[in-house]
Amino acid sequence: MLYHQRKTERMQLGRNIKSLRSLKGFPLKYVATELGMSISNLSNIENGITGIEQKTLYKLGQVLGVEPQQIQVFNAENFFSIAVNTSTSWKTN
Repeated sequence: MLYHQRKTERMQLGRNIKSLRSLKGFPLKYVATELGMSISNLSNIENGITGIEQKTLYKLGQVLGVEPQQIQVFNAENFFSIAVNTSTSWKTN
């Protein structure tokens, strides 16, 4: 069963996956291999061409080291804001 069916949702989720994967420094080939799929299949998911199965989204979370829900609601601006605040918090204490 595909997790997201609507095109706009597929595209947003795909962008989230691609952004997280890139920020974590994982090549497309590595993640595709870990998920047991071809590079082209993962690329299609990242580009919103195809949806992602719920079990694959869960496994992707494990590969990226995040909860599946974090992939769904990922926002690069918030990610960098949290990262900056966390890395500088020792300076204010």
